[in-house]
Amino acid sequence: MSIFKRNEPEIVEEELDTFPKKKPLVAKEKTPRKEPPKPWGKKERLIILYTFLFTILVAFLLYLSSRSWKLPNFPRVEIPKINLFKTETVTIGGGRNLQKEKEDEIIKYFKDGSDKLTGTYSFYVIDLKGNYEFGYRERNVMQAASLIKLPVFITLYQEVESGKVDLSTIYTLKSSDIRGGSGSLQYKKPGTQITYQDMAKLMGKESDNTSFNIFRNILGDQKITSVINTIGMNQTSLEDNETSAHDVSLLYKKLYLGELVNDNHKEEILGYLKDTIYEDYIPKGIPEVKVAHKYGSESNVINDAGIVLSEKPFVISILSEGIINKEADEFIPNFSKFVFEKMK
Repeated sequence: MSIFKRNEPEIVEEELDTFPKKKPLVAKEKTPRKEPPKPWGKKERLIILYTFLFTILVAFLLYLSSRSWKLPNFPRVEIPKINLFKTETVTIGGGRNLQKEKEDEIIKYFKDGSDKLTGTYSFYVIDLKGNYEFGYRERNVMQAASLIKLPVFITLYQEVESGKVDLSTIYTLKSSDIRGGSGSLQYKKPGTQITYQDMAKLMGKESDNTSFNIFRNILGDQKITSVINTIGMNQTSLEDNETSAHDVSLLYKKLYLGELVNDNHKEEILGYLKDTIYEDYIPKGIPEVKVAHKYGSESNVINDAGIVLSEKPFVISILSEGIINKEADEFIPNFSKFVFEKMK
């Protein structure tokens, strides 16, 4: 049987060591599978919706507030507030019933016309030969714009009359005096010399902001504010640049009646307020006669106020805020013309 026995080769231990050894299998860590992003749920969608609606609401309210809570052909949005002072009045002066009818017609024209427009308008009229005065929202505190230059005019000429200021004084312009906006003095080089008289003329004819700034520094805010209070302009603030149609008309009335400065200075001031570079509002509606007036404007604000120097002179002050300029461009001249016709 041995002849059929296969001779198996001997395996020697040393030879076994030469074969490569298999490395032990190590279990690899599985990379976690990324879950696909889940679609927004109901909660997330509601948050986005409410945020969007809130943003729209805030933007609309900011726009509406910039227009004094009034849009064309829509009723005014009134915000309830507690105030010890009445902010909207309709004052009817004395006189015959015919005069009262005229006043009522003027107030109705103003209300019907301005309520269709964007923003807020106010006015006040004083008859300088009679004993009546009337208006609408005349005590509403509104931005004065360049109407605040009027009490500066009065303060300047009162200081002249007291001997504290000489209009022939020569002033040397400094770079710190320059103010942009209205007026030609801003374009003069520092070192330019100009008299107080010429600066007063520029402040009247051109509503020059640089002249106003110089006089404000020379006179001082305390002195100007004292004059404002003495006149009785209770809704006017130099610091806040605020006033009312009533206050501006009161200043003009006292100026015309000679209660603020002497006659020569009164005529000088009124002369500077005639034929200004801004004749597109009250004077445009009353081309038949001269108007000594002060115009003022800021963003969404157009004011004009003055004395209509007709046979029956009267004061008219029209203030606005939150308005659209092209609407005011049409409404203010038309209303001025209507008042002039009724006041004849």
